[in-house]
Amino acid sequence: MLYVWLRSQHSPLAVWHTDTKQWHAVDSWQQLQDIYGIHGQKRVCLYFPSSHLLQVTSTLSSAQLKQLGNSGKQYLFEELSIAPADQLLVRQIGQGSTHYLYALAQDDVNAWQQSALLAGLNVQALLPDFLLLPSPRDDEGIDQQVTLYQDDQTMLLRQSEQQGLAVSYLPLILERLPQLTEISKLPAIDWSIDSMIETDPADSFETMTDGAAVGGVSDDVAAMLAERQIALTMLPATPTPISVPERHALNFFTKTTDSQLSPYLRVAMMVALSALVLQMATDALQVYRYEQAAAATQSAIADQYESWFPNEPLSTRTKLQVQLQPKLRIDSQAATPHMAALAKISPLIKQSALKAQALIIEPSALRFTLIAPDRGSLDQFASTLSAQGLSASLERVNSDETGQFSGQISVNVAEDGATAAPAAS
Repeated sequence: MLYVWLRSQHSPLAVWHTDTKQWHAVDSWQQLQDIYGIHGQKRVCLYFPSSHLLQVTSTLSSAQLKQLGNSGKQYLFEELSIAPADQLLVRQIGQGSTHYLYALAQDDVNAWQQSALLAGLNVQALLPDFLLLPSPRDDEGIDQQVTLYQDDQTMLLRQSEQQGLAVSYLPLILERLPQLTEISKLPAIDWSIDSMIETDPADSFETMTDGAAVGGVSDDVAAMLAERQIALTMLPATPTPISVPERHALNFFTKTTDSQLSPYLRVAMMVALSALVLQMATDALQVYRYEQAAAATQSAIADQYESWFPNEPLSTRTKLQVQLQPKLRIDSQAATPHMAALAKISPLIKQSALKAQALIIEPSALRFTLIAPDRGSLDQFASTLSAQGLSASLERVNSDETGQFSGQISVNVAEDGATAAPAAS
């Protein structure tokens, strides 16, 4: 795995050589691929600038943070982040009862991963670069000793195993650490040539407790250190990658998924799937209602059968239709008075200019409604029925807005099978 250090957004890349324990500078991702890709090294651990990192200290317990969930943790950074809170990647690391939460914008992660991908490299770990600094000793307590690194591209400060940050103005950070007693400063790497050149600690500065300005710090910082009696010591070490970066709690690597489906197609598939589910639900509801209606109809028919034939109970072994059909069969050859009257009236209606609209069959009469173009047609048809030996009378004649007339003609039917004779005039 290649260990690459991006000190600032536009700085050259630095590559760690494990054999020489030195950093070597390359100009771009493409040059990185040209130099190291030929050796088959495609996996990259990228140390990104800690200036892109947001951090919040929380005293909530692990159970409370777990209950808060990832969305709740994102909104802890809402007032600190320029990017929307829901686009932040959040990582958590604890020390005793205190938890340190770090957030990084998803857009930054995508940009770094895409840059490496265009050069044929795959980012497997993304870590803040303050992790390259050694942790200060814990003998004197928290915030009493810090580790500092500074060059022309970055300034990093590490407070503990879990805490670190990028520094833009060192005096302001010193004001926030009132208990600080010692700063351990790493020598700056000379990036002017493609090899690491360290400044000899003996030539750079010596341990100070009386406030003299040493170690390449500015005059105002030196004056502040002297005033507060903060010791500035040289730490003969080099920023060094950590072992097993993939398993570190602050690894912001997110696996990218190459989808073959366009957003439009994904939405179309979701809509189609929703329509299919809705159709299946509708069909299931219709089947359920049909079964309920069928059961209710069968129960109503059974009740009607029992009321008609109380002495003949239904058999559970025989279908209801088989038991009911013989009892409802009508002998078509046995003519009734009503059928005889209809046999005479129906041809007369077809021969006239009238249209039949409704028919009501009563025990001793037939009543049917006819539509005619004028009132005279209705009177003439009633007279025709009387001439055929039927007792017919015209009742309730109405007209509509189209000029057509509707009238109800009543024909009396005798009970002995013959139609009643018309009344003598």
